[in-house]
Formats: sequence, C-alpha cells, structure tokens
Amino acid sequence: MSEIPLSLKSHRVQLDQATSVLQGTVELSWTKFLWFVGMAGAALVGGMATLRWDAFAVFVLVTGAVLLLGHSLGSHRKLIHNSYQCPKWLENILVYLGVQVGLAGPLGLMRQHELRDFAQRLSDCHPYLRHGSSFWRDAWWQLCCELHLAHPPEIHIEPRVANDRFFLWLERTWMLQQLPPALLLYWLGGWAYVYWGVCARVTAGVLGHWLIGYFAHNHGDMNYEVQDAAVQGRNIRWTSLLTMGESWHNNHHAYPGSAKLGLFAGEWDPGWWALVVFQKLGWVWSVRLPEDLPLRKELRTCRLAAWSAAGSSFGLAQLFALCRRAGSVRPYPDARITGPAAHISAHFLQTLVGARVHFDHDPSLRRLSLHYGQARIQGLPALCIAMCTRTGLFKGLALVLLPFAFSWERGRTLVGV
Repeated sequence: MSEIPLSLKSHRVQLDQATSVLQGTVELSWTKFLWFVGMAGAALVGGMATLRWDAFAVFVLVTGAVLLLGHSLGSHRKLIHNSYQCPKWLENILVYLGVQVGLAGPLGLMRQHELRDFAQRLSDCHPYLRHGSSFWRDAWWQLCCELHLAHPPEIHIEPRVANDRFFLWLERTWMLQQLPPALLLYWLGGWAYVYWGVCARVTAGVLGHWLIGYFAHNHGDMNYEVQDAAVQGRNIRWTSLLTMGESWHNNHHAYPGSAKLGLFAGEWDPGWWALVVFQKLGWVWSVRLPEDLPLRKELRTCRLAAWSAAGSSFGLAQLFALCRRAGSVRPYPDARITGPAAHISAHFLQTLVGARVHFDHDPSLRRLSLHYGQARIQGLPALCIAMCTRTGLFKGLALVLLPFAFSWERGRTLVGV
C-alpha cells in the first residue's frame, strides 16, 4: 500500500497499520437484515393493499423532504463535512430529518462514512468499502451485512458532535424515531399514510442509498481523477434531482468539503439551491466551495482528456466552456502556463494570469502553452483562459479577446506558422 496522501493526515480515521482497511470479513447483521426486510415487506404488502393517490403523494412529499433537508443538507453536507455553518436549532432539525432516512443514527452514519471515505482514498481497500464486488453480492453486503475488520482503525469524532446530547439520544433511538411521524401520518390518513409515508420512504431511502453508492463507484462520468485511489467516484447525471445533487459523486470525491456538489453548468444540485435560499434568509453562512479547500496534489482532471492537446484543434465553444470552468472552480494544483514572454516581461505576464496559475518562463519555447489538468492549450488562447481564473477587468478582457485569439491561432495553423 502506498504512502497515505497528505490530504488524509488530518482525517477522522487514523490507521495503526497499512492493512487495516484490507483484512476483514463480511457477516450477516440481523439488525440490518430485519430492519430492511421488515420495512420493505410492509411497504410492498401494505402499500399495495392501501394504494391511493393521496398516499402516494405523501410518499413523494415526505421522501423528497427527508432526502433534501435530512440526508443531503443535514447528515452529509453539515454533520459529516461541516461545509457550512448554521444555528444549532437548524442543525438539530436537519440532523433529525437525516435520521428519518433510516440508515443509522447520526454518529453511526458518520463512522460508516468516514471509514469508507478514508479507505477509498488509499491505494487499496476491502471490496465492501469500495463497492467492488458484483451487483447482487454488493446489494446483499450493503443492505444486510456488516464488515468486521481484523484491525479496525480508530475513528476520532470531534467533541462538538461526539458529546452532543441530542445526537447521542438520536444514536440510541434512531429506529424508534420512525414512530412520531408514523403516529402523525396515521392520524392524518390512516394506515395508507403510514405504509407509504414511513415504510415505503425508509425502503426507498435505504435501497436508493445503496444503488447510488454502487453506481457512483462503478459506472458514470468523471470530471476528476484522484490518483492512486482504490476507487474513483462517478457522476450519475440522470439521478441528480432524485438524490438532491448527491449523485455528483465524482465531484464530491474531488472536493469532499464543498457544500456545492454540482460544479459545472447543467449539473443540477437541489441541495445547493436550498443552501442558497437559506443563505438569503440568514440561516446559513461560511459556506465552503472548492476554492476554499486545501490543494490536493493527487487531484487531476479527466473532463478534457478527449480534447486535443493542440490549442488550435479546440472549438471556440470548448474554449469558452473552459473559460467558464476556470472562473467557477479552482484550477488544478498543476495548472501552469509556460512560454518565452517574448513581447512582454515575465513579471507582467504573471500579473496578467494572477496567482492561481503559475507562470514558468522558458525562453527556449516559441509559444505560450497552458497546462490545465490533461488539457494543453497553446498560443494566445492559453493566455486568455489563464486570465479567466481572475475576476473583474482581467476576466472580461480575456473573454472579449478569446474569439480573436482563436481566429489568430487557426490562421497560424493554416499557413504553417
């Protein structure tokens, strides 16, 4: 196993030995088995026996609310990653709704997540932790079993969470927390509302959590690659609305501490939309985005891997897309521009591109070349895209000049310059 990345040195999980996340056995958990089978059986039998349009509408409403406010905002983006700050009363509400998903208590869910997150970022880990087995075996493992590591690592949860009395109470009673909404729904609409608003909701939450976890580590698009990781996250575009943005899992692997998961145009992220509303209401502040996170040397882009390395072979629309990306998401750690600085000084050229892109002065080169992940842009378009990492006047000037720079580079290529 390779050396632990620097980005994991401050992780909640601490390893005693390199094989701690490799050696272990998967065993049946009667608690998980009976919980899932019981809820699924009640949803199937009771739900079909009491199927009504209003009951199904209750299922859609409460499931959407629990996934958005509870799982996405409460459990994941707040409790686990602390990617934004909010009043304690709001945090408690969101975490309580996260328990309503039916996966585990807040501390248990955090331990599961942290172990899996840490293990996946190492060079290898147990197949249980990376969804590395076959589809049906992984379903059995994740829904009905638990992994017992031979040498489990220590998981240090900060006292603010570990000693919180409300969270500890939820941890002890997380299954029983389905009773209050069940009683309310029974009073509102009888057993139909209970079967659809509780049993079907929990079944959808648990089953959906596994399905997204499996596909988000085996199939889907990738914007980024975490080098030397045991498994890569994948983006499942067609489930972004159903998962409240949580299916942009490749983006999340790249920037786990970001409150925004849909990082590019067209990547719908309802969880982020809700946070924006909460910000406007004054309920949320100190929201972390990719540019607020520490640099990770192991992070690379693969979004542009299929594009030609020659800047003149890029389409203008692709160059504008790269400009938008350069301005919205922090450049990669290896983003740099090299060239001769023939007509302007190296100091002035570094001023133009700003501090987020490093300029390597190389008088032996004939043209500027931007190294941006796996993309290589040459000539004046390289300078324009590098300037787009800045804001205000510099970015505006770059966007205005880009079409002319593109035309100039095409002309150089046609005449063989």
